[in-house]
Amino acid sequence: MNKLWGGRFINQIDFDIELYLNSFNIDKYLFNYEIKVISSYIKSLFLSNYINNLEKKKLTNSLYLIKKNFKNSNVEDIHSYLEKELIKYNGELGKKIYIAKSRNDQITTITKLMLLEEIKKINILLIFVRKSIISLAEKEYNFPLPGFTHLQIAQPITLGHYLLSWNEMFKRDHINLLNCKKNCLYAPIGAAALAGHNYKINRNIIKKILNFKNLTENSIDSVSDRDYIIFFSNFCNILITHLSRICEDLIIWSSNKFEFLKLSDLISSGSSIMPQKKNPDLFELIRSKTGRIFGNSINILTILKSQALSYNKDNQEDKESLFDNIYTIKNTLNCFRKCLPILKFNKKNMYFSSLENYSTATDMADYLVKKGLNFRNSHLIVGNCIKYCEKKKINFLRPCIPLFLFHESDFIVLLFSYLFII
Repeated sequence: MNKLWGGRFINQIDFDIELYLNSFNIDKYLFNYEIKVISSYIKSLFLSNYINNLEKKKLTNSLYLIKKNFKNSNVEDIHSYLEKELIKYNGELGKKIYIAKSRNDQITTITKLMLLEEIKKINILLIFVRKSIISLAEKEYNFPLPGFTHLQIAQPITLGHYLLSWNEMFKRDHINLLNCKKNCLYAPIGAAALAGHNYKINRNIIKKILNFKNLTENSIDSVSDRDYIIFFSNFCNILITHLSRICEDLIIWSSNKFEFLKLSDLISSGSSIMPQKKNPDLFELIRSKTGRIFGNSINILTILKSQALSYNKDNQEDKESLFDNIYTIKNTLNCFRKCLPILKFNKKNMYFSSLENYSTATDMADYLVKKGLNFRNSHLIVGNCIKYCEKKKINFLRPCIPLFLFHESDFIVLLFSYLFII
């Protein structure tokens, strides 16, 4: 097939370089969206009186056949493939629909359409994940476990409260995802190569057919803008970071030293040499996906950072990273969703661990404040109390909450003041 741009060239492009420049194997994943855009363009050409009704029907019918018979090709890109097929089915008429349109505005239009559809799928997965977390938190809402700072036992918390912290993370991710959607709702079609076109074609017709909400306002920015991909990449970065942090906790909890979590066979694997092993492979692999997602995001930013306006061939390289981010996030959310209902917590170990390391010391200090001491002195009293208990190898503060709840006595305050301040 002759190149779309071949008119001013004398010699054929080098074979190896042609293969290097070819993007069909990546672009083909956008084929259905390419069909949508061309279909809307055919309608707009008809409504603008550039083709008649018979031509519109013939072109539309050929699109159905092209979609049905789609196959791999060695053409330069998906745009070239579709134009070749339209000409094959329609002859000279197939060449007619490419007025007022460039691959530059076309590729960003179909990429936005694809991303909008994928955002819907990710949104549904996030809803499922959050519902599962809330359901689990309601089930375990009042069971105690130790809360950690610096990976040291800090204060007792409840399992429900801990699980709802996950939901807060994903709630922010949800907001970020919906903001990504807003950035994809501007239709760039009609910007052509970079300077618009000279035809009386109403862009609003195409915008309405393709369900965009707004039109882009500057043709130069329209063909060069990839911010919507960057916003989506940032969403992926933050989401996978949240998942990684959660999985880090679950990995630690499932370790023999903690035993807060019993691994289900459904989400674990073993060792080929150590028969006793049950490994948290799912959580470890989710944790590792941060490298993949971050790498894709850096790739996209690096591609964009040195480009002069407007469109450049560099932008061909953003698709692979974008597609990989989409696949990785969807697959990860789906697997994480499946593991949530089968998490089995060792409540006995959680309870007894929540009593270790003088975890109720802050409550004791707060109690003394309620009895009239300022917080600094109460902090000092309790700190000295802990020092004394460590020296005597006793966990004196373990029963402090039940003691204060049922036997409030100024005698305790006086005793602490006498022992540790005076």
